[in-house]
Amino acid sequence: MSLLSFKLGKVAYTVDLAVYLVAPFFAVASLFYFSEKTAAIPILAAALLGFVGWTLLEYILHRFVLHHLSPFKEWHDEHHHKPTEAMGTPTLLSLLLIVGIIFLPSVYLAGWQIGGGFAMGLLLGYSIYTWLHHGEHHWRGHNKWFRNLKRAHAIHHYGHNEHNFGVVTTFWDRVFGTYTRK
Repeated sequence: MSLLSFKLGKVAYTVDLAVYLVAPFFAVASLFYFSEKTAAIPILAAALLGFVGWTLLEYILHRFVLHHLSPFKEWHDEHHHKPTEAMGTPTLLSLLLIVGIIFLPSVYLAGWQIGGGFAMGLLLGYSIYTWLHHGEHHWRGHNKWFRNLKRAHAIHHYGHNEHNFGVVTTFWDRVFGTYTRK
């Protein structure tokens, strides 16, 4: 498996799901262990901001990078044609990007507690995205919220790929006028 290969294979795909199931818990434990106990509220506020930031970042990346910039567009087109295949960003690459582009600059600019909280919220958002996206292609919807997300994502995949870019939420699609129920 290449660091830049979008085709993960079943083992690497499963490892990716496992890493992003465990990573948020590790981030939370580390952040709170190495922080002052009085910083819990600011850390949680920064994490909430990071999570909301992730939902906007996910929308922007999906709409403008995955649908328009090479080589991401070609990789993503393949995902649209084979949505249940074991494809995605290689785990090592996604972790390096999260640490290098999100965590380190956040901590440098805002300090360990606030910057770390913000990065933790983004990591949680990415983890939820990873699992929800997997579920939208492989699970049945057992509650209305998930069925609605799954339906919106299916509409995006099958005939309306300039709509419904959100995987975790349809909020930004509604804000920017790209949501459709058709």
